[in-house]
Amino acid sequence: MADRAALVIAVETFFEAGPIVPYAAADCAELVRALPAVGYAPGRCTLLAAHRTTKAVIEATLKRLPRVAGDAESLLVLIVSRGFHVKNRGYIACADTIVPDPAETAVSVADLVAALHKVKAKEITLLLDLDPLVLAENKAAQPGIDAAEFAGLMNASPKCVGLLAADPEERSFESAQLKHGIWRMHLLEALTGKVRSGATKSGSLTAAALHAFLADAVPRTLRRAYETPQEQTPALYGGANAAAVVAELGTLIGSGGDLLDPARMKRVVFRADSPGHVKDLAGYRKTHTLPDRANEWARKYVNRVAGPDIKADLDNTFDMVRESFGYKRKDLDVSAERDGLGFIRTPDFEYTVTVNVNEDEPSDVIWRREVSRLSGPEFVRSEGFRNVFGSMFNKLVFEFSAPVDVADFVDRIEDAPPEGVKVTVASDSGAAVVALAGFAGRVSVTRDAVTIEGQTGNPSSLLEQFLLFLRKFGGLGEPKALPGGQ
Repeated sequence: MADRAALVIAVETFFEAGPIVPYAAADCAELVRALPAVGYAPGRCTLLAAHRTTKAVIEATLKRLPRVAGDAESLLVLIVSRGFHVKNRGYIACADTIVPDPAETAVSVADLVAALHKVKAKEITLLLDLDPLVLAENKAAQPGIDAAEFAGLMNASPKCVGLLAADPEERSFESAQLKHGIWRMHLLEALTGKVRSGATKSGSLTAAALHAFLADAVPRTLRRAYETPQEQTPALYGGANAAAVVAELGTLIGSGGDLLDPARMKRVVFRADSPGHVKDLAGYRKTHTLPDRANEWARKYVNRVAGPDIKADLDNTFDMVRESFGYKRKDLDVSAERDGLGFIRTPDFEYTVTVNVNEDEPSDVIWRREVSRLSGPEFVRSEGFRNVFGSMFNKLVFEFSAPVDVADFVDRIEDAPPEGVKVTVASDSGAAVVALAGFAGRVSVTRDAVTIEGQTGNPSSLLEQFLLFLRKFGGLGEPKALPGGQ
């Protein structure tokens, strides 16, 4: 039975306060049409747009909201507009907000949250897509809502979690080609089941999983949509309530969920570690004293002398990536940091390279190369991926979003052994090794990760073994997850 309520407000045009918010009304209307399919009662879904976005109408709607929502278990609120703050107090612009007195003619964020708390719903997810409102003629009003105030409101709330489309000082971008706000487009994808990322096996999508998807998807699309680099950083506030379920997608996507699912993991990463000597680094000089202990001085020294090597590695990889995948310059973000880290971010993956002191032999170093934030399994199987990374990796690591009980995992295998599976476990039950029939590599499980190790040169094979492992042990990292620190 549908037991969810929603309030969606699209302030697309303003009488005088600011420019139009492109595609706001169309995006919001599309969302409201989609909500009944994911557990929302049509009679409890309210859309305010066009002439119904004045301050008086919005405040009257908020006053009636407890009656409209009734006994709904959860409430979803999306507001698309422009935001500003005056003296550490945030405001959401209404259609009739005026420049001479913006605060008195807008809805304050604090009043909005107070009104939502009057609703009986046990869970409230507040989505704000607020482009900063610049009021050049009113110096008291500054662009963007006040981040500290919003964080305080969400952290103090017993039932609210807040998702912002962008950091309050950043723009929330739109795309004329896509005919959507970029963050809203991905929100629609998530809530209409067009992507499976984040949903549990039963199809539940939490606020935390929704944010994880948006935080990953928005920067990728932004890089494709704009010639010059732009920044938009989706944010989540009120993490204590982030387990609130935003949508039930089971009827749209079926059971099972995505094997590479952000709800299950912190990240999936291909990895290769290789040894080296400090003396072989380009920045080393014969007059230098080699590290004899793995301390902070040794770390900083290695970071400094390895800088040219990291830059050369990035330059070489950059050229191969451009040639193999056909990316444009604007698609790639490249940085060689001073702390022994370099990275290349692309629309489909992130490549990182680090050089660190070998703790067992401080005069040596460990090179670590990783590829993470992968767009999907098919990308790993592609010819381009094999051309660039085919001879590099020998590990695929699945890092859990929360520690798992290894002992319980072993017990479940031993109580009902899957065909072709053998398991050994450490005496303290802190780690286990799983042998899969037909795979010559090694699968190790700790509280924090599953690591698939195989021969260097076949990342696709590592991926297939990883997916096979998840199919056999899909519950690992989900229902038995332990709170951190236990």
